[in-house]
Amino acid sequence: MKKSVKNRLIIMAHPDDPELACGGTIAQWAKCDEVNYVIVSCGEKGSWDKNAEPLDIARIREKEAKKAAKFLGVKRVIFLRHPDGEVATIPTLKLELAALIRSIKPYTIVTHDPWRRQFHPDHRATGFAVIDAIMIARDWHFYPFLKEIGLRIHRPKELLLTPSDRPTFINDITATFAKKIKTVRFHKSQLRQLPKWEKRIKQRAQNDGKLAGFKYGEGFYKMRV
Repeated sequence: MKKSVKNRLIIMAHPDDPELACGGTIAQWAKCDEVNYVIVSCGEKGSWDKNAEPLDIARIREKEAKKAAKFLGVKRVIFLRHPDGEVATIPTLKLELAALIRSIKPYTIVTHDPWRRQFHPDHRATGFAVIDAIMIARDWHFYPFLKEIGLRIHRPKELLLTPSDRPTFINDITATFAKKIKTVRFHKSQLRQLPKWEKRIKQRAQNDGKLAGFKYGEGFYKMRV
């Protein structure tokens, strides 16, 4: 398949979030586009085992994320290694993300929908940080030192927020749904804490797909950039 000029950047809070949120879409893109990940936190608190060591959890989850990304065909996974559960308190995050956006120059950015009714505060904080970072990345007069170190402005063509309570774009993942499920299985440390995870993922994909007449879909809110 001919290589596309499109560069897709997935920015998520935790190591398993890309595959859970949009693994079927990533599998499609990776066939012809360059896909990169930015994972904001270590996910070191992601265990219900009171005796587990957070540093061990972080190492395991990073390995799982690398294996899952490789299976999907993702070019690179960038780990920012911030503390799990504390993303909202990171004062440098929007600047870190803006610098990466200017450097990677993505056509598409995908992140969490911060307005969705969801439980984890890191998802909301990451979504809002990405939106702030895009503004910094696209305009010359935010943080002039970025220009001085060679990071010229970049405006992505599209921002996709997922999962969303109000999707405005449904991507048909019928052909890649099985691969999404296989990829999620790489995150073994998390699946033990997600009862009936496969059934839940299938149900959401069916619900999203039904909105557009597909067997399986992934829903996004397409936000103006």
